[in-house]
Amino acid sequence: MQAVFLFYNRLHFFRFAAHQSLDMNNDIKQISSKHANPFKDAQDAAEETSGPSAIDVAALEFVKQLGVELQAGEFDLPPFPDTAMKVRECIQDPAADNRALAAIVAKEPALAARLMRMANSVMMRRGPIEVTDIPTAISRVGMTMVQNAATSFAAREAFKVPPGSACLGELNELRRMSLKVAAIAYLLAKSVPSVGKPDEAMLAGLLSAVGKFYIYTKASDHPELFTDSTALKSMLNQWHTGVARAIVESWEFPDAIAVAVDEQEVKEKDRIDSADLSDLLLVSNIIARAGVEAAQQLGELDSLARMRMSAEKLHTLLAESEEEIQSMVAAMS
Repeated sequence: MQAVFLFYNRLHFFRFAAHQSLDMNNDIKQISSKHANPFKDAQDAAEETSGPSAIDVAALEFVKQLGVELQAGEFDLPPFPDTAMKVRECIQDPAADNRALAAIVAKEPALAARLMRMANSVMMRRGPIEVTDIPTAISRVGMTMVQNAATSFAAREAFKVPPGSACLGELNELRRMSLKVAAIAYLLAKSVPSVGKPDEAMLAGLLSAVGKFYIYTKASDHPELFTDSTALKSMLNQWHTGVARAIVESWEFPDAIAVAVDEQEVKEKDRIDSADLSDLLLVSNIIARAGVEAAQQLGELDSLARMRMSAEKLHTLLAESEEEIQSMVAAMS
């Protein structure tokens, strides 16, 4: 619930804009676009004098609806898929073993195939022997990594749009990017002791984009938004971390994951403190989008200092592990 209120606090500006742009009959007034369209930059706002466009109104109403739903705890969030929920419950059961978990995974062929690919990926493979059965795959990757496979599967199942939707291409690219972030976060966590378990870092990476998934699927009901890519991108950048935290908490993942996805874009931090999951997500997102060579330009980044890692060391680690990262992304796809 805390994330809901944090998200709702961010809505004040938009609620103010809404009150300024609506009269008593709820008709749009011909007012400055500075209030009606917070996504345009100052120059555009100064030049715009004819009032808000249809895109401006759609964006504002979309954000207002998002905030109301989240504040009320009634947002239209797809339930965590049943198979993934059963996997998590089994892992949390002290009496459960690999055999019990394998029985659950075997009932979902798509999940079983994903787990097998992960177990045989360059990142997870041990020696020349290829895993061909689910129990052995679980033994190789560990039970918590099975949860990551299930979460990757769940994210694909939970957020879908109709064929031909305006955002289908964006969703597919977002899925690919989130898998890359997860693989990089896993790799980095193995070199940053203060963060904890690499498996948890991968889970944080897999969940880091769920806010964007949610906004895209909701925005698919407003095709006019997709005619202005700048407005849509600004909306995503402004709101996705707060939405992500609300979803992660709704799905009852650990608090550390919820905090990490909410703070994944915070750049100014105390460099003396130890790194946390949000630091890994920040660095992983940069590398996933800009490429390995970008690591050499991150020497002044607070998160890298908290990770006790130089830009040169980061670049070397990533360059030496590119095959592992690519194999894990392919396995989870």
